[in-house]
Amino acid sequence: MTTALHWKIHWPTTLLMLVLLPLLFGLGHWQLQRADEKRIAQAAFDAGQNAAPLEISQLSAQAEQYARVRMTGHYDNAHNFLLDNRISHGRFGYEIITAFIPATSSTAVLIDRGWVEGDPARVQRPDIAPIDGEIELIGSVYRDTARFHFVDNLHEARWPKLIENLQMDDLQKQFSAPIFPFIVRLDPAMPGAYRTEWQVFSNGFGPERHIAYAVTWFALAFVLAIIWLVSNSNIVQLFKRD
Repeated sequence: MTTALHWKIHWPTTLLMLVLLPLLFGLGHWQLQRADEKRIAQAAFDAGQNAAPLEISQLSAQAEQYARVRMTGHYDNAHNFLLDNRISHGRFGYEIITAFIPATSSTAVLIDRGWVEGDPARVQRPDIAPIDGEIELIGSVYRDTARFHFVDNLHEARWPKLIENLQMDDLQKQFSAPIFPFIVRLDPAMPGAYRTEWQVFSNGFGPERHIAYAVTWFALAFVLAIIWLVSNSNIVQLFKRD
């Protein structure tokens, strides 16, 4: 009767483990890192929402993500952008981006005024009512890290212009005067605001999603290790003995 653990190398499963085990552990740790990054981003967002706003003249081009800002000036109603493919509550639409001219700065600010429903057939673009006169706005600095660029409509002569993302270098080319290298997401109830339900992440894509992915990768690594153990030893026979 076999009473001791014996090993006999089964090369196919051994090679498979040597290749896949580090990969699975690497993917799991990467997902944990992504979860940490998103927790930090959420904490920065929460801290920014609770902070007193700074005047736009106090901000530099290196302003921190989600920093609160206050400005007085007027909308440049002639320069609006439609940020395409924005889904809200299951409905297609756009985010309205409008240039704003601060009274105390020669540098313009692009204001994300929030979401408006669009024509699913894309035949008509939404009407953007002008906001005239000097007003005060409060919002939060936002730097878009997306780099997807499916359609380039910035060559269009007509306004508002359709854009796929907020690539500030491209948007700067649409203005003769300088603009800040970030946008400001408008607070609710501000003049010209549409639906402003700002979130750090899309629903279901917070840190918890990455934790779930990490658990999946580590579980696969555990299963692979069990398969290797069974294939390369007599452990099954040991458990079967009376």
